[in-house]
Amino acid sequence: MPPGQALLHTSRRDDADAALLTAPGVAPFTWRALLRALRDPDLEILEVAEPLWVGEWRRALRCIAVAKAARIVRRRPVAVATYAIENLDARERVRRRGARLALGVSLLTLDAVVFGTTGAYENYRRAFGWSLRRTRHTVLTPRLDGCTVCAPDDAPRERTVLFLGTPSERKGFPVLLEAWERVGGAERGWRLVVADPGGADEHELPAGVSVTVDPPRAEVHELLRSSAVVAMPSVRRPGWREQIGLPLVEGLTHGCRVVTTTETGLADDLREHPAVELTTPGDPASLAEGLRRAMEGPVTVAAGRRGHTKSDVVAWWRAACALRR
Repeated sequence: MPPGQALLHTSRRDDADAALLTAPGVAPFTWRALLRALRDPDLEILEVAEPLWVGEWRRALRCIAVAKAARIVRRRPVAVATYAIENLDARERVRRRGARLALGVSLLTLDAVVFGTTGAYENYRRAFGWSLRRTRHTVLTPRLDGCTVCAPDDAPRERTVLFLGTPSERKGFPVLLEAWERVGGAERGWRLVVADPGGADEHELPAGVSVTVDPPRAEVHELLRSSAVVAMPSVRRPGWREQIGLPLVEGLTHGCRVVTTTETGLADDLREHPAVELTTPGDPASLAEGLRRAMEGPVTVAAGRRGHTKSDVVAWWRAACALRR
């Protein structure tokens, strides 16, 4: 957690680092905890869930209403901001036109919006451009320079392709297995390692493929430091599209080459990145070609200083909200 921030969480991911939940300022959401935070005279910004996370946005609107009402007893108002990354077309996310109109109107309650990808910005602009014109907004993509957890490591990379996440259809795992055999990964002397947080699904695995079940974060970092390539071949499914693609972000911050598809939210922002191979979603031949290029690429890839941290996002919110006053 950046200094000066608190987090009230309404849910948690199964693969979340448990240590994060014990950090100072992190606690389960309750209305009492929110009211206590709003009484803090130093509170400047209330971050809420993004509008296209529709189920959570209803709760967010109630939080915003409470924050606006708190202006009566506070010495200064609390600005409201959000970080938006939804990549699934808003018309598919919210099918009824009236509901989309209501959602667009509710966007006017926000003082500042940071989009995590260009794809997310374009998604909101197409559906709610008239609302965004009345709200300060920008695009700040994730920082992709060296990992802040790992010490510098000059050890040689292993001939390993790493898949981080649940080996599901929407993550493109069946396509990856077919592409792996097409490219002859095992015959080339490479391994495909699957770091599966759940380990519930069983697959018939071809030669050279192994699964590590629910590895701790320290082991994930070790895998990223030693692997040459990270594969994240997401495909779109009804009601779902890859928002950012954290495995590819982690791969790039650890100096890996990355093979992904145009379905990931960061695809438009990474088209010119020298360590990224963009492939056609759901196409084993295209993915195999991307794997081949990545396998034959340079031994190491220098992580570039690209993108922004959460501290940068908060700093932009503060500046944007100060301009609105």
